[in-house]
Amino acid sequence: MNSKMQPLDRPLGIVIALAIAAHLPHMPIWAIPLVLLGLVWRFQHEWRCWPLPTQPLLILLAIVFSLLVLFTYQSLWGRDPGVTMLTLGALLKLLETRQLRDQFALLLLGFFLIVSLLLFDQGILTALISLGLFAGLVTAWIGISNPNIRLIKPRIKAASGLMLAGLPIALLLFLLFPRPPGALWGTKQPTTAQARTGLSDQLTAGEFERLSTDPTPAFRIHVNGAMIPPPERYWRVLVMSDETNNTWHADIPNIFRPVRAPNVRVDPTSAVEYTVTLEPSDRRFLPTLAMATVLPRQSVLSDTGSLFSLRPLNDRYRYTVTSAIRYHLDERRLSADTRERNLALPTGDPKLKALAAQWKGLAPLEIRDRALNYFRSQGFSYTLTPGKLPEQNRMDTFLFDTKRGYCEHYASAFTLLMRAAGVPARIVTGYQGGEVNGDYLLVRQADAHAWSEIWVKGEGWIRVDPTQTVAPERITDGIAQAAQQDAALPASLRRDDSLARQWSLLGDRVENDWNQYVLGYSGSTQTDLLQWFGLEKISQWGRFGFAFIIVAIAWILIFGFWRHLSRPEKHMPPVDRAWFAVATALSRLGITRQPGETLQAYCRRAEQSLPNHAAAIRQTQQLISQWRYAPRFSKRSQALAEKTAQNLSTQLKWLRWRENVFPGRKRN
Repeated sequence: MNSKMQPLDRPLGIVIALAIAAHLPHMPIWAIPLVLLGLVWRFQHEWRCWPLPTQPLLILLAIVFSLLVLFTYQSLWGRDPGVTMLTLGALLKLLETRQLRDQFALLLLGFFLIVSLLLFDQGILTALISLGLFAGLVTAWIGISNPNIRLIKPRIKAASGLMLAGLPIALLLFLLFPRPPGALWGTKQPTTAQARTGLSDQLTAGEFERLSTDPTPAFRIHVNGAMIPPPERYWRVLVMSDETNNTWHADIPNIFRPVRAPNVRVDPTSAVEYTVTLEPSDRRFLPTLAMATVLPRQSVLSDTGSLFSLRPLNDRYRYTVTSAIRYHLDERRLSADTRERNLALPTGDPKLKALAAQWKGLAPLEIRDRALNYFRSQGFSYTLTPGKLPEQNRMDTFLFDTKRGYCEHYASAFTLLMRAAGVPARIVTGYQGGEVNGDYLLVRQADAHAWSEIWVKGEGWIRVDPTQTVAPERITDGIAQAAQQDAALPASLRRDDSLARQWSLLGDRVENDWNQYVLGYSGSTQTDLLQWFGLEKISQWGRFGFAFIIVAIAWILIFGFWRHLSRPEKHMPPVDRAWFAVATALSRLGITRQPGETLQAYCRRAEQSLPNHAAAIRQTQQLISQWRYAPRFSKRSQALAEKTAQNLSTQLKWLRWRENVFPGRKRN
């Protein structure tokens, strides 16, 4: 090894390796083996003296990495290519590090690696990982900045003190710094995990089969008031009127142009206010209960009752809505176009059409009851694994042959039966149910559901859920109860009392609190907090000034408390503590104990300098000597020694104060 080369600080190397590894899930596949190979190379150099790459090889690797990133992302600009370049650059710097200055540059890159983790996710687990890596970098920083501190324990102690001192300013900046809307630093690119779309704007064969076994959260609901009963937990997302080639298409308006408001009459006594915390997606759909009446900002309600966001939902989104559970939508009439669209039938399915033809001419509600009774009496069953239906006459096969399916099959078949019988009908997709977890309702992707709406003159669009006829427990108890005997239902969705399930619910409660109180701390929440302190009218500069004052006070308190805890006398017996106060007071009067000077000699010198206090000094010295060296010393004598020393220290402090006030006065 080169004599000028300085070994890599071990804590720094470990933390940088962990920070690079934390980015592996966000990197392209080709980068993962290269990163692992580079890390192994560096640590083999430290342990087995492998030669490091030469400068020309590092330059060549940098060029190759840049071209690979450009080829993968078609750009070097943006979150994903930028973070990939940063991570690969940190790896190359790790392979290049030979001198102390290189370690400082590597340390700086480490802080950028930690911050860039938050561009992908701001969950509590990522926050804890980032905090741990940050603490590790601060610990490494102390070691490479001060060569005398090589042991890990003093490093950790010093790093803890620095982080504790910075905690007040971090907290106050979090509370008072302006809160811009949107994702962190305006990032708008969802990760693979965040791009979980949930419901699609199309309902195709197998759409709900994919979601029915997905235990990931879709959204969480805090209800302002009593919890919504299970039969009313229908979370409306999309309305689908058009069907072509066994695929239903959602009615999605152009939300950036004026949208026709729904023609709706609501029962104000059925209003429910609630707050939804929606997980990230690449859609603009906002789930709502029944019919939304009071909308969140930057949203629009379509004439079918679906709520859309005016901005992409690439980050976790929180909004408050008021909905009416009882309402009448389009109760008076349907436009000719709407009626035609909701009576249209695809080609094929002759048996379905023949069955519905028997009900033509009956009242719409009676036709509804006939169709539901058919499902109830013909041996239909609810299952997550119904098997694949043929492309031709798909609904005929379901209604008259297999008779096995889930909500997608029942909603599609019922809607087509209604249309074939002359009743306008359409499909609504969304979520149904949810699990109460503490003070909120957890709705998972597996709770995705489809139901039907039929139009009845004088009533408007009425919700009809044919799945409820076949499997009522799906509505009252959720998919876990409806499909409890189904092998396709994953263990994570089964509602049992297992320890794993309880831990899962506890983890979700912790994550929900993190989302609500940390990630959900928005500009409006900040204004509410300042209003509580009576500071809502303060300008931004005033807020910064207020924060500076509070930080200064907090630092003074923490520094004073830290000094108080670190005072050596805090760990002494009471008598020694009292004598320490005397020695400190004498030192401030200019009478400092010399190295190797005995207690008796020190006190004799103090008596000569302070003749008026000679007797008290002599008595204190005798009692302290007895306390230290006498074979037996009673508690009463101990209390006397402590009291005498305390009185002497008080007298000496008073003398010091008089000298400060009257500096020319003679000491005696």
